[in-house]
Amino acid sequence: MILLSKATIRVAVVAILLTAPVLSSGQDSPVPVIPAASQEPAVDPLKNEDPVVTRVTLEAGRLSAALPEEQAGRVDELFRRAFDLKAADDVRLDAIQSLKEVAGSLDQSDRKMRSLSSQLRRRCRLAETGLKALQEYGADDHVRELVNELIIRACIDYEQSGRYAHTEVVRRIYADLRFNHPAVFQKVSPPLVEDFMNYNIHFVLSEPMLSRLLSDSRTESGDVADCILGAWVTGCQVTDTTVRADIRPSMGQACFNLVVDGRTHSNTQGRKKPATVFTRGNHAFTICKPTYFDGERLTSSHASMDVDANNQTVGVSTDYDKIPIIGRIARKIAWREVQEKHAQSEAIAAQKLRDRALPEFEREVGNRFSEANSNFQNKVLQNLRDRDIAPESYSARSTDSHFAVSSRTLNGETLAATRPPSSPAPRRGLAVQMHESSMNAAIESLGLKGEMTPSEVISRIEVALEEFTGREISLRREDAPVDDNTTFIFDDSDPIRVRFDEGEVIFILRTGFRQKDRNREIPKHVFEIPVGFELADGNLTVIAPSTDVRGILSLRPRAIEGRGNVAQARAIAKELLDKTFKEARTPIDSNVDVPLNDNRKIRLRLTTFELADGWVTGVLQ
Repeated sequence: MILLSKATIRVAVVAILLTAPVLSSGQDSPVPVIPAASQEPAVDPLKNEDPVVTRVTLEAGRLSAALPEEQAGRVDELFRRAFDLKAADDVRLDAIQSLKEVAGSLDQSDRKMRSLSSQLRRRCRLAETGLKALQEYGADDHVRELVNELIIRACIDYEQSGRYAHTEVVRRIYADLRFNHPAVFQKVSPPLVEDFMNYNIHFVLSEPMLSRLLSDSRTESGDVADCILGAWVTGCQVTDTTVRADIRPSMGQACFNLVVDGRTHSNTQGRKKPATVFTRGNHAFTICKPTYFDGERLTSSHASMDVDANNQTVGVSTDYDKIPIIGRIARKIAWREVQEKHAQSEAIAAQKLRDRALPEFEREVGNRFSEANSNFQNKVLQNLRDRDIAPESYSARSTDSHFAVSSRTLNGETLAATRPPSSPAPRRGLAVQMHESSMNAAIESLGLKGEMTPSEVISRIEVALEEFTGREISLRREDAPVDDNTTFIFDDSDPIRVRFDEGEVIFILRTGFRQKDRNREIPKHVFEIPVGFELADGNLTVIAPSTDVRGILSLRPRAIEGRGNVAQARAIAKELLDKTFKEARTPIDSNVDVPLNDNRKIRLRLTTFELADGWVTGVLQ
């Protein structure tokens, strides 16, 4: 009698499974799996990197550039001193303390200053913890070298480029400290785990939004033919039902009640010689099924059903109605007997409604949940496992108004996320926060290596999206065929990475180029291409990197191997950017249509889109 459509369940489950700190600021950080320390020396892809002092100086300049002039110079100096490996521990610790004071003094109402404060705080925390551990345990030169390199690789290199070449070093040192220097490890581990190995996708769903995704209203009618209290009852009934969600507080797993509100109207006549009783029923009922989500699958417990039965006798006739006096007496007797059994008849009506509705509801919902879990495990997650980017840990929780899920994509050689920027929970929509590390893991899974044409790169992305969504995807513009005259010569290590900066996505390319039509090859360089994003008046706009003289000069490509030719590298970067971005500002449709049951759709509009401190935050209402 009460069914949830396949489309309704599928949309709700996919929304819950795929997409939260909005609500996660108080959650425990995940504890990563730590591989045994490897005895085999890894191939070093960092042999041509800049000296530590150069990398620290570049990062100090990047961070201080966001500050007013009077503070920028001080932060630049303190940052370089804090990460100066040749300075004494006490000198570095004094600089770290001063940096922490600067971070605490920044205006927290300003998003950029809040982001900078967070960046300074977490780096100071790891560096301070590491240096104090070295002092406390009188570490020898070997341990000192390990801890200092871990600090530089995490606080400088990983923050700057997101390269796996750096994270592999961090994880190798982390494992070495754990197995060989446990006292130092116990000090260093908490800040590293909380600030560099945290969940990198957060998803929050409001109760109104979850109810919209689950919503299903239907009307069903049918005949009545049953024996009740010795009477043969016939007639018809119509049942109206609506489905909604009631999110419940839970910390170990997210919890919501799947609620069906219904009302049955009946019009019957019961025949038991010599009387016929005419009855109208108006029965309200509520089915409540507790449902749980642990990040990977939906489970549920037995449903309960409350029924408020209401039978109203609207008429009585007897076989003696046409006989004077006797007919009136017979009807009075029949009315009296109906009233005596009124409560019993309502109880029977309620029980029959339960017996008919509950088993069918349990069976239908159970089948839908089983199918949804199977599809998610065997299709979506299996596809991610095949690409080595499946989440390795989850956290699910709920309040009385919001449903939140976090996941972390991390393997034994990578780092993950910092703690996300705070964001108010959406009142009637959903919020997604994604760290750049999860995007970089997806990019790494594409297997971009060696010489590839732009068409081949696009095809790799299309195939990955098609496998994930199960739909045909095309990223090619019909009005602009892909130009394959210039090919990429990707570096074997970290060919493409992204960094989510203040209002920008920085694409970091480690590649050379071959221009077939000119028979020219440009050696491998590191390019940092900034692409801006702006949400205004409900419209999301992509802002192309400037290719005027000043914009191209600001790219500053750096040679990876051999002798670089900065002028040639800038020239080809300008050429490719001009081909990629036809307009300086390109609008993107910020509406998302979510398909529901019966060909219905929910249109969600992007109301928040922020890029800051390695995170992108989007809110759809």
